[in-house]
Amino acid sequence: MMFSIQRYLEDCFDRRGLSDPDQYAVSLAKLYDRERYGKSATTFLASMKRIRTVFYRTNAHTQRDGFERQILTLLDGKFKKKAYFSSRRRSPQELKRQAIVY
Repeated sequence: MMFSIQRYLEDCFDRRGLSDPDQYAVSLAKLYDRERYGKSATTFLASMKRIRTVFYRTNAHTQRDGFERQILTLLDGKFKKKAYFSSRRRSPQELKRQAIVY
């Protein structure tokens, strides 16, 4: 999954004409893949800010706060995992029926 996220970010940066000298897309993809699930957008944006990069210095016309929000919105729209509900347990009979169907 991380490589799909990385490639998506690299394509997004290329389409906008942004330079990525220190592989910010890789760092961001790792962070998103490992830590996005279960965190609120505000908490995850704070994690994104902690990534040390020269990406925003190289692309001086890009405002970090707004750009990170846009990137998170794009990533969530494409890759966000559905919530896992552990409180609803299936009975063995339901699982058997599901196995037979597949």
